Amino acid sequence: MKVSKKKDFRENPDKLESRLIAARKELMDVRAQLSSGGSIGDPTKPRELKKEIAALLTIKHELENN
Repeated sequence: MKVSKKKDFRENPDKLESRLIAARKELMDVRAQLSSGGSIGDPTKPRELKKEIAALLTIKHELENN
């Protein structure tokens, strides 16, 4: 995730929530594809999605505490 995106999410919490839901759904789809024996184009995709979800949750918690 780029720095500019993080700034955008801090300014617009609704956008943050919708991206968090989308990232979780995408991770679930990738995991389902892998568990059914399929392959994904980018093997680092699950790791990138988990990092993005963690960053989004961090921003969400920062906004809740302020």
